[in-house]
Amino acid sequence: MLKKMTSMLTLGAIGFSVLTGCGSGDTAANSGTASTPASSKPADTAKPADPAKPADNVKITFWDENAGPDRTPYLQEIIKRFQAKNPNITVEYVGIPSTSAKQKYDVAIASNDTPDIAGVNNIWISDFAAKGVLLALDPYFDKWSDKDKITKSLIDYNRTLVPDKKLYQIPGTMYMDVFWYRSDWIKEAGLNPPTTWDDYFKDVEKLTDASKNRFGYTIRGGVGSINQLTTAMYAYSGVERYFNDKGKATVNDPKNLEFLKKYVGMYKKYTPTSDITNAYKEMVATFDTGTAAIVQHNFGSYNNHVQSIGEGKFAATILPKSSTGKTIVAPSANGYGIFKNSKHPEETWEFFKFILSSESQAYWNEKIGQMPIHADALQSDYVKKSQHIQDGAKVMADKDTVVLDVPIYLPDYSSILAQTLEPNFQKVMSGSMTAEAFLDGWASAMEKAKAEYDKSIKK
Repeated sequence: MLKKMTSMLTLGAIGFSVLTGCGSGDTAANSGTASTPASSKPADTAKPADPAKPADNVKITFWDENAGPDRTPYLQEIIKRFQAKNPNITVEYVGIPSTSAKQKYDVAIASNDTPDIAGVNNIWISDFAAKGVLLALDPYFDKWSDKDKITKSLIDYNRTLVPDKKLYQIPGTMYMDVFWYRSDWIKEAGLNPPTTWDDYFKDVEKLTDASKNRFGYTIRGGVGSINQLTTAMYAYSGVERYFNDKGKATVNDPKNLEFLKKYVGMYKKYTPTSDITNAYKEMVATFDTGTAAIVQHNFGSYNNHVQSIGEGKFAATILPKSSTGKTIVAPSANGYGIFKNSKHPEETWEFFKFILSSESQAYWNEKIGQMPIHADALQSDYVKKSQHIQDGAKVMADKDTVVLDVPIYLPDYSSILAQTLEPNFQKVMSGSMTAEAFLDGWASAMEKAKAEYDKSIKK
Protein backbone atom coordinates (compact mmCIF):
# COMPACT_ATOMS: atom_id res chain seq x y z
CA MET A 1 0.00 0.00 0.00
CA LEU A 2 2.88 2.36 0.68
CA LYS A 3 3.88 1.95 -2.95
CA LYS A 4 0.37 3.06 -3.92
CA MET A 5 0.60 6.00 -1.55
CA THR A 6 3.88 7.06 -3.09
CA SER A 7 2.40 6.75 -6.56
CA MET A 8 -0.57 8.82 -5.50
CA LEU A 9 1.53 11.61 -4.10
CA THR A 10 3.77 11.66 -7.15
CA LEU A 11 0.82 11.96 -9.50
CA GLY A 12 -1.06 14.34 -7.27
CA ALA A 13 1.73 16.85 -7.17
CA ILE A 14 1.34 17.51 -10.88
CA GLY A 15 -1.47 19.90 -10.14
CA PHE A 16 -2.02 20.47 -6.46
CA SER A 17 -4.44 23.27 -5.67
CA VAL A 18 -6.69 24.44 -2.90
CA LEU A 19 -9.88 23.86 -4.69
CA THR A 20 -11.86 23.41 -1.50
CA GLY A 21 -10.49 26.54 -0.05
CA CYS A 22 -9.98 24.37 2.86
CA GLY A 23 -7.55 22.98 5.25
CA SER A 24 -8.63 20.30 7.65
CA GLY A 25 -10.46 20.93 5.08
CA ASP A 26 -11.32 24.49 6.03
CA THR A 27 -12.80 23.16 9.16
CA ALA A 28 -14.11 25.94 11.27
CA ALA A 29 -15.20 29.51 11.04
CA ASN A 30 -14.59 30.20 14.73
CA SER A 31 -11.16 31.13 16.00
CA GLY A 32 -9.37 29.15 18.63
CA THR A 33 -7.08 32.10 19.14
CA ALA A 34 -4.84 32.03 22.16
CA SER A 35 -3.06 35.34 21.76
CA THR A 36 -2.57 38.42 19.66
CA PRO A 37 -0.08 39.15 16.86
CA ALA A 38 3.46 40.12 17.67
CA SER A 39 4.68 43.66 17.26
CA SER A 40 5.90 45.04 13.95
CA LYS A 41 9.24 43.84 12.68
CA PRO A 42 11.69 45.65 10.41
CA ALA A 43 11.85 44.46 6.82
CA ASP A 44 14.48 42.14 5.42
CA THR A 45 16.07 41.24 8.74
CA ALA A 46 16.17 37.52 7.96
CA LYS A 47 19.32 36.19 6.31
CA PRO A 48 18.56 32.68 5.07
CA ALA A 49 21.81 31.89 3.30
CA ASP A 50 23.43 29.98 6.16
CA PRO A 51 21.11 28.79 8.94
CA ALA A 52 22.81 29.29 12.29
CA LYS A 53 22.51 27.71 15.72
CA PRO A 54 19.33 28.89 17.46
CA ALA A 55 19.78 31.64 20.05
CA ASP A 56 18.64 31.41 23.65
CA ASN A 57 15.23 32.39 24.99
CA VAL A 58 13.40 33.75 21.97
CA LYS A 59 9.74 34.12 21.18
CA ILE A 60 8.24 33.42 17.76
CA THR A 61 4.69 34.01 16.57
CA PHE A 62 2.72 31.34 14.72
CA TRP A 63 -0.50 32.13 12.84
CA ASP A 64 -2.98 29.33 12.18
CA GLU A 65 -4.99 30.38 9.13
CA ASN A 66 -7.84 27.92 9.78
CA ALA A 67 -8.41 27.96 13.52
CA GLY A 68 -11.28 26.32 15.32
CA PRO A 69 -12.19 23.62 17.82
CA ASP A 70 -11.48 20.85 15.30
CA ARG A 71 -7.88 22.00 14.76
CA THR A 72 -6.65 24.43 17.38
CA PRO A 73 -6.24 21.97 20.28
CA TYR A 74 -4.03 19.73 18.15
CA LEU A 75 -1.77 22.53 16.99
CA GLN A 76 -1.49 23.69 20.58
CA GLU A 77 -0.49 20.16 21.56
CA ILE A 78 2.22 20.14 18.88
CA ILE A 79 3.45 23.50 20.20
CA LYS A 80 3.48 22.08 23.75
CA ARG A 81 5.55 19.10 22.60
CA PHE A 82 7.96 21.35 20.73
CA GLN A 83 8.49 23.68 23.68
CA ALA A 84 9.14 20.71 25.96
CA LYS A 85 12.03 19.73 23.70
CA ASN A 86 13.10 23.32 23.01
CA PRO A 87 12.67 25.28 26.26
CA ASN A 88 14.62 28.22 24.82
CA ILE A 89 11.91 28.90 22.19
CA THR A 90 8.43 30.13 23.07
CA VAL A 91 5.78 29.81 20.36
CA GLU A 92 2.92 32.29 20.52
CA TYR A 93 -0.14 30.78 18.83
CA VAL A 94 -2.63 33.04 17.02
CA GLY A 95 -5.77 31.43 15.64
CA ILE A 96 -7.56 33.06 12.70
CA PRO A 97 -10.90 31.92 11.21
CA SER A 98 -10.50 30.65 7.66
CA THR A 99 -13.16 33.05 6.41
CA SER A 100 -11.08 36.11 7.32
CA ALA A 101 -7.54 34.73 7.12
CA LYS A 102 -6.48 36.16 3.76
CA GLN A 103 -7.78 39.61 4.69
CA LYS A 104 -5.88 39.53 7.99
CA TYR A 105 -2.69 38.45 6.24
CA ASP A 106 -3.04 41.22 3.66
CA VAL A 107 -3.50 43.82 6.40
CA ALA A 108 -0.46 42.49 8.26
CA ILE A 109 1.62 42.63 5.09
CA ALA A 110 0.53 46.18 4.34
CA SER A 111 1.37 47.31 7.88
CA ASN A 112 4.66 45.39 8.03
CA ASP A 113 3.35 43.37 10.98
CA THR A 114 3.63 39.76 9.83
CA PRO A 115 4.23 36.73 12.06
CA ASP A 116 7.36 34.59 12.08
CA ILE A 117 5.66 31.46 10.74
CA ALA A 118 2.15 30.89 9.48
CA GLY A 119 -0.15 28.52 7.69
CA VAL A 120 0.09 29.48 4.01
CA ASN A 121 -2.43 28.01 1.62
CA ASN A 122 -0.75 27.25 -1.68
CA ILE A 123 -3.29 29.43 -3.42
CA TRP A 124 -1.55 32.36 -1.69
CA ILE A 125 2.05 31.44 -2.54
CA SER A 126 2.35 33.36 -5.80
CA ASP A 127 0.71 36.46 -4.32
CA PHE A 128 2.90 36.53 -1.21
CA ALA A 129 6.05 35.71 -3.17
CA ALA A 130 5.30 38.50 -5.66
CA LYS A 131 5.02 40.91 -2.73
CA GLY A 132 8.39 39.71 -1.45
CA VAL A 133 7.15 38.91 2.05
CA LEU A 134 8.02 35.22 2.33
CA LEU A 135 11.44 33.80 3.08
CA ALA A 136 12.88 31.44 0.48
CA LEU A 137 13.24 28.17 2.38
CA ASP A 138 15.73 26.48 0.06
CA PRO A 139 18.84 26.99 2.24
CA TYR A 140 17.06 25.52 5.26
CA PHE A 141 15.32 22.70 3.44
CA ASP A 142 18.46 21.64 1.57
CA LYS A 143 20.32 21.08 4.88
CA TRP A 144 17.46 19.26 6.61
CA SER A 145 18.14 15.57 7.26
CA ASP A 146 14.49 14.65 6.56
CA LYS A 147 14.19 16.51 3.26
CA ASP A 148 14.16 13.32 1.18
CA LYS A 149 11.25 11.97 3.21
CA ILE A 150 8.98 14.85 2.20
CA THR A 151 7.43 13.93 -1.12
CA LYS A 152 9.72 15.46 -3.72
CA SER A 153 6.97 15.99 -6.25
CA LEU A 154 5.12 18.28 -3.82
CA ILE A 155 8.23 20.34 -3.30
CA ASP A 156 8.83 20.49 -7.06
CA TYR A 157 5.23 21.54 -7.67
CA ASN A 158 5.42 24.41 -5.17
CA ARG A 159 8.42 25.73 -7.03
CA THR A 160 6.35 25.94 -10.23
CA LEU A 161 3.97 28.41 -8.58
CA VAL A 162 6.49 31.26 -8.65
CA PRO A 163 8.62 32.68 -11.47
CA ASP A 164 11.91 32.37 -9.55
CA LYS A 165 11.23 28.64 -8.82
CA LYS A 166 12.19 29.03 -5.17
CA LEU A 167 10.56 27.23 -2.26
CA TYR A 168 8.31 29.53 -0.23
CA GLN A 169 5.98 26.99 1.36
CA ILE A 170 6.34 23.37 2.48
CA PRO A 171 3.19 21.26 2.85
CA GLY A 172 2.34 19.21 5.88
CA THR A 173 -0.89 17.57 4.79
CA MET A 174 -2.67 16.41 1.66
CA TYR A 175 -6.36 16.01 0.87
CA MET A 176 -8.81 15.64 -2.02
CA ASP A 177 -12.54 16.02 -2.55
CA VAL A 178 -15.00 13.21 -1.97
CA PHE A 179 -18.74 12.75 -1.75
CA TRP A 180 -19.51 11.97 1.87
CA TYR A 181 -22.82 10.10 1.93
CA ARG A 182 -25.21 8.52 4.39
CA SER A 183 -24.60 4.86 3.66
CA ASP A 184 -27.42 3.85 6.03
CA TRP A 185 -29.98 5.97 4.17
CA ILE A 186 -28.87 4.71 0.77
CA LYS A 187 -29.10 1.11 1.95
CA GLU A 188 -32.58 1.65 3.42
CA ALA A 189 -33.77 3.22 0.15
CA GLY A 190 -32.34 0.40 -1.97
CA LEU A 191 -30.09 2.80 -3.89
CA ASN A 192 -26.48 2.60 -5.02
CA PRO A 193 -23.74 4.76 -3.46
CA PRO A 194 -22.93 7.85 -5.58
CA THR A 195 -19.98 6.22 -7.34
CA THR A 196 -21.31 7.18 -10.80
CA TRP A 197 -22.83 10.47 -11.89
CA ASP A 198 -26.11 8.73 -12.77
CA ASP A 199 -26.34 7.27 -9.27
CA TYR A 200 -25.37 10.61 -7.75
CA PHE A 201 -28.22 12.52 -9.40
CA LYS A 202 -30.64 9.63 -8.75
CA ASP A 203 -29.70 9.45 -5.06
CA VAL A 204 -30.07 13.20 -4.63
CA GLU A 205 -33.60 13.04 -6.02
CA LYS A 206 -34.79 9.86 -4.31
CA LEU A 207 -33.45 10.75 -0.88
CA THR A 208 -35.21 14.12 -0.78
CA ASP A 209 -38.31 14.48 1.38
CA ALA A 210 -38.80 18.18 1.98
CA SER A 211 -41.82 17.52 4.25
CA LYS A 212 -39.40 15.89 6.70
CA ASN A 213 -36.71 18.52 6.10
CA ARG A 214 -34.54 15.86 4.49
CA PHE A 215 -32.70 16.64 1.27
CA GLY A 216 -30.55 14.61 -1.08
CA TYR A 217 -27.71 17.11 -1.23
CA THR A 218 -26.35 20.38 0.13
CA ILE A 219 -24.65 22.90 -2.17
CA ARG A 220 -21.91 25.23 -1.00
CA GLY A 221 -23.17 28.60 -2.19
CA GLY A 222 -21.14 30.90 0.05
CA VAL A 223 -17.41 31.30 0.70
CA GLY A 224 -15.41 28.56 -1.03
CA SER A 225 -18.17 27.69 -3.49
CA ILE A 226 -16.05 28.07 -6.64
CA ASN A 227 -13.35 25.74 -5.40
CA GLN A 228 -15.82 22.91 -4.96
CA LEU A 229 -17.75 23.76 -8.09
CA THR A 230 -14.55 23.61 -10.15
CA THR A 231 -13.71 20.16 -8.82
CA ALA A 232 -17.17 18.75 -9.44
CA MET A 233 -17.63 20.41 -12.83
CA TYR A 234 -14.41 19.05 -14.32
CA ALA A 235 -14.90 15.66 -12.69
CA TYR A 236 -18.24 15.42 -14.50
CA SER A 237 -17.13 16.82 -17.85
CA GLY A 238 -13.84 14.97 -18.19
CA VAL A 239 -12.16 18.10 -19.57
CA GLU A 240 -8.51 17.54 -18.69
CA ARG A 241 -6.99 21.02 -18.85
CA TYR A 242 -7.97 24.39 -17.43
CA PHE A 243 -6.47 26.24 -20.43
CA ASN A 244 -6.09 24.87 -23.93
CA ASP A 245 -2.98 25.26 -26.10
CA LYS A 246 -4.15 28.69 -27.26
CA GLY A 247 -4.52 30.04 -23.74
CA LYS A 248 -8.31 29.83 -23.76
CA ALA A 249 -10.02 28.76 -20.55
CA THR A 250 -12.13 25.61 -20.70
CA VAL A 251 -14.52 26.43 -17.87
CA ASN A 252 -17.25 27.28 -20.39
CA ASP A 253 -16.87 23.99 -22.26
CA PRO A 254 -20.32 22.60 -23.21
CA LYS A 255 -19.93 19.64 -20.84
CA ASN A 256 -19.09 21.97 -17.95
CA LEU A 257 -22.16 24.03 -18.81
CA GLU A 258 -24.24 20.85 -18.88
CA PHE A 259 -23.12 19.99 -15.38
CA LEU A 260 -23.66 23.48 -14.01
CA LYS A 261 -27.26 23.53 -15.21
CA LYS A 262 -27.95 20.15 -13.60
CA TYR A 263 -26.17 21.19 -10.43
CA VAL A 264 -27.94 24.52 -9.97
CA GLY A 265 -31.18 22.86 -11.00
CA MET A 266 -31.06 20.88 -7.73
CA TYR A 267 -31.15 24.03 -5.62
CA LYS A 268 -34.33 24.39 -3.52
CA LYS A 269 -35.72 21.26 -5.22
CA TYR A 270 -33.40 18.67 -3.73
CA THR A 271 -31.34 20.96 -1.46
CA PRO A 272 -32.16 23.40 1.36
CA THR A 273 -32.96 27.02 0.45
CA SER A 274 -30.26 28.17 2.88
CA ASP A 275 -27.56 26.62 0.67
CA ILE A 276 -27.14 29.87 -1.25
CA THR A 277 -25.14 31.39 1.62
CA ASN A 278 -23.58 28.20 3.01
CA ALA A 279 -19.85 28.26 3.67
CA TYR A 280 -17.96 25.27 5.05
CA LYS A 281 -19.37 25.30 8.56
CA GLU A 282 -23.02 25.53 7.48
CA MET A 283 -22.63 23.02 4.65
CA VAL A 284 -21.08 20.35 6.87
CA ALA A 285 -23.64 21.00 9.60
CA THR A 286 -26.42 20.35 7.07
CA PHE A 287 -24.95 16.90 6.45
CA ASP A 288 -24.00 16.14 10.04
CA THR A 289 -27.41 17.03 11.48
CA GLY A 290 -29.23 14.68 9.11
CA THR A 291 -30.68 17.33 6.82
CA ALA A 292 -28.75 16.21 3.71
CA ALA A 293 -27.78 12.76 2.46
CA ILE A 294 -24.71 13.75 0.44
CA VAL A 295 -22.14 16.53 0.68
CA GLN A 296 -19.01 17.30 -1.30
CA HIS A 297 -15.95 18.06 0.76
CA ASN A 298 -12.45 16.77 1.31
CA PHE A 299 -10.80 14.31 3.70
CA GLY A 300 -10.59 16.97 6.39
CA SER A 301 -14.23 16.81 7.52
CA TYR A 302 -14.03 13.10 8.38
CA ASN A 303 -13.77 13.60 12.13
CA ASN A 304 -16.73 15.99 12.12
CA HIS A 305 -18.85 13.25 10.59
CA VAL A 306 -17.63 10.59 13.01
CA GLN A 307 -18.49 12.78 15.99
CA SER A 308 -21.91 13.83 14.68
CA ILE A 309 -23.15 10.78 12.75
CA GLY A 310 -21.09 7.90 14.08
CA GLU A 311 -18.95 5.31 12.38
CA GLY A 312 -20.73 2.87 10.08
CA LYS A 313 -23.49 5.29 9.08
CA PHE A 314 -21.59 7.23 6.46
CA ALA A 315 -18.89 6.60 3.86
CA ALA A 316 -16.93 8.42 1.17
CA THR A 317 -16.34 8.03 -2.52
CA ILE A 318 -13.99 9.99 -4.73
CA LEU A 319 -15.97 12.05 -7.25
CA PRO A 320 -17.09 9.68 -10.07
CA LYS A 321 -15.40 9.08 -13.40
CA SER A 322 -16.52 11.27 -16.27
CA SER A 323 -18.23 9.98 -19.41
CA THR A 324 -14.79 9.96 -21.03
CA GLY A 325 -13.67 7.25 -18.62
CA LYS A 326 -11.24 9.60 -16.90
CA THR A 327 -11.28 10.54 -13.24
CA ILE A 328 -10.47 14.25 -12.97
CA VAL A 329 -9.21 15.26 -9.54
CA ALA A 330 -7.75 18.36 -7.91
CA PRO A 331 -5.94 17.30 -4.73
CA SER A 332 -4.52 19.87 -2.35
CA ALA A 333 -1.48 20.19 -0.12
CA ASN A 334 -1.45 23.01 2.41
CA GLY A 335 1.49 23.91 4.60
CA TYR A 336 3.54 26.64 6.19
CA GLY A 337 5.82 29.52 5.33
CA ILE A 338 8.25 31.80 7.15
CA PHE A 339 7.81 35.53 6.72
CA LYS A 340 10.87 37.52 5.70
CA ASN A 341 10.39 39.98 8.56
CA SER A 342 11.09 37.32 11.16
CA LYS A 343 13.82 38.36 13.61
CA HIS A 344 14.42 34.72 14.46
CA PRO A 345 14.42 32.66 11.25
CA GLU A 346 16.69 29.93 12.63
CA GLU A 347 14.51 29.34 15.68
CA THR A 348 11.43 29.52 13.46
CA TRP A 349 12.91 26.84 11.21
CA GLU A 350 13.42 24.61 14.25
CA PHE A 351 9.69 24.83 14.91
CA PHE A 352 8.97 24.38 11.20
CA LYS A 353 10.94 21.12 11.16
CA PHE A 354 9.05 19.88 14.20
CA ILE A 355 5.68 20.48 12.55
CA LEU A 356 6.87 18.57 9.47
CA SER A 357 8.38 15.68 11.43
CA SER A 358 6.98 12.19 11.11
CA GLU A 359 5.67 12.22 14.68
CA SER A 360 3.86 15.54 14.26
CA GLN A 361 2.46 14.67 10.84
CA ALA A 362 1.11 11.32 11.99
CA TYR A 363 -0.55 12.97 15.00
CA TRP A 364 -1.88 16.00 13.13
CA ASN A 365 -3.28 14.16 10.12
CA GLU A 366 -5.00 11.52 12.23
CA LYS A 367 -6.72 14.23 14.25
CA ILE A 368 -7.94 16.14 11.18
CA GLY A 369 -8.58 13.11 8.96
CA GLN A 370 -6.11 13.95 6.18
CA MET A 371 -3.03 12.39 4.63
CA PRO A 372 0.54 12.98 5.82
CA ILE A 373 3.24 13.59 3.23
CA HIS A 374 6.22 12.44 5.30
CA ALA A 375 7.27 8.92 4.19
CA ASP A 376 7.53 7.59 7.74
CA ALA A 377 4.13 9.02 8.75
CA LEU A 378 2.57 7.23 5.78
CA GLN A 379 3.38 3.98 7.59
CA SER A 380 1.16 4.89 10.55
CA ASP A 381 -1.74 2.69 11.63
CA TYR A 382 -4.09 5.60 11.01
CA VAL A 383 -3.25 5.68 7.31
CA LYS A 384 -3.58 1.90 6.98
CA LYS A 385 -7.08 1.80 8.49
CA SER A 386 -8.64 4.89 6.83
CA GLN A 387 -11.05 3.94 4.03
CA HIS A 388 -11.24 7.40 2.47
CA ILE A 389 -7.46 7.73 2.30
CA GLN A 390 -7.06 4.22 0.91
CA ASP A 391 -9.63 5.03 -1.79
CA GLY A 392 -7.79 8.23 -2.60
CA ALA A 393 -4.57 6.28 -3.00
CA LYS A 394 -6.20 3.83 -5.39
CA VAL A 395 -7.68 6.59 -7.52
CA MET A 396 -4.43 8.49 -7.74
CA ALA A 397 -2.58 5.33 -8.74
CA ASP A 398 -5.10 4.66 -11.54
CA LYS A 399 -3.78 5.26 -15.06
CA ASP A 400 -7.11 6.85 -15.97
CA THR A 401 -6.80 9.57 -13.33
CA VAL A 402 -5.94 13.08 -14.48
CA VAL A 403 -4.92 15.90 -12.12
CA LEU A 404 -6.50 19.18 -13.19
CA ASP A 405 -3.99 21.99 -13.69
CA VAL A 406 -5.88 24.69 -11.80
CA PRO A 407 -3.93 27.97 -12.25
CA ILE A 408 -3.49 28.94 -8.62
CA TYR A 409 -0.16 30.49 -9.62
CA LEU A 410 -2.04 33.44 -11.11
CA PRO A 411 -1.70 36.37 -8.68
CA ASP A 412 -5.32 37.37 -9.34
CA TYR A 413 -6.74 33.85 -9.01
CA SER A 414 -8.01 34.07 -5.43
CA SER A 415 -9.37 37.59 -5.83
CA ILE A 416 -11.30 36.60 -8.96
CA LEU A 417 -12.89 33.75 -7.04
CA ALA A 418 -13.81 35.80 -4.00
CA GLN A 419 -14.77 39.12 -5.58
CA THR A 420 -16.37 38.04 -8.83
CA LEU A 421 -17.18 34.36 -9.13
CA GLU A 422 -18.62 33.66 -5.68
CA PRO A 423 -21.21 36.47 -5.82
CA ASN A 424 -22.02 35.63 -9.44
CA PHE A 425 -22.56 31.98 -8.58
CA GLN A 426 -25.14 33.09 -6.05
CA LYS A 427 -26.82 35.04 -8.83
CA VAL A 428 -26.97 31.85 -10.91
CA MET A 429 -28.49 29.98 -7.97
CA SER A 430 -31.09 32.70 -7.46
CA GLY A 431 -31.90 32.83 -11.18
CA SER A 432 -30.72 36.40 -11.81
CA MET A 433 -27.79 35.30 -14.02
CA THR A 434 -27.68 32.57 -16.65
CA ALA A 435 -25.26 29.68 -16.41
CA GLU A 436 -23.88 30.66 -19.82
CA ALA A 437 -23.13 34.23 -18.77
CA PHE A 438 -21.51 33.02 -15.56
CA LEU A 439 -19.14 30.58 -17.25
CA ASP A 440 -18.30 32.98 -20.06
CA GLY A 441 -17.41 35.67 -17.53
CA TRP A 442 -15.36 33.17 -15.56
CA ALA A 443 -13.41 32.15 -18.66
CA SER A 444 -12.81 35.76 -19.68
CA ALA A 445 -11.51 36.76 -16.24
CA MET A 446 -9.07 33.84 -16.08
CA GLU A 447 -7.83 34.37 -19.63
CA LYS A 448 -7.09 38.01 -18.85
CA ALA A 449 -5.27 37.07 -15.65
CA LYS A 450 -3.20 34.48 -17.48
CA ALA A 451 -2.27 36.87 -20.28
CA GLU A 452 -1.12 39.46 -17.74
CA TYR A 453 0.88 36.87 -15.82
CA ASP A 454 2.52 35.46 -18.96
CA LYS A 455 3.47 38.98 -20.00
CA SER A 456 4.93 39.81 -16.58
CA ILE A 457 7.23 36.77 -16.40
CA LYS A 458 8.62 37.48 -19.88
CA LYS A 459 9.91 40.89 -18.87
